[in-house]
Amino acid sequence: MVKDGLKQIQSVIERFIRSSLNGDLYDKAMETLKAFRDAGVSEDEAPTFNKFLEKIKDTHATGPHHGFFALMVKENISLITKDESEISSIITKQEAADFLKVIVEKPKGWNPNPENKDADEDFNLLD
Repeated sequence: MVKDGLKQIQSVIERFIRSSLNGDLYDKAMETLKAFRDAGVSEDEAPTFNKFLEKIKDTHATGPHHGFFALMVKENISLITKDESEISSIITKQEAADFLKVIVEKPKGWNPNPENKDADEDFNLLD
């Protein structure tokens, strides 16, 4: 029964995030996520919660709903650690802290400050 309830909670959270317009449902999604996290700790379901949180990060750390992940960072909602759930988690505090960091890789050859001569060459192509 617990597994079915946790799947339903995941579905509700995803629906709130994806249906949100300009973040209007992020607070509801966050409230539900916090309840899910509490259940993950109390019911020794840390792997279920942590796997879902990884999915949320993969899906929403960038893209149209990146604001939800930013809210997770602000609220410090991260993976359940082994200190919180000795039975079901192997995650350290450092791993949980690192989880909230997002590294966006730059495309190969990306240069934020191109040399002026390249810009001049591009400009000259317009003549």
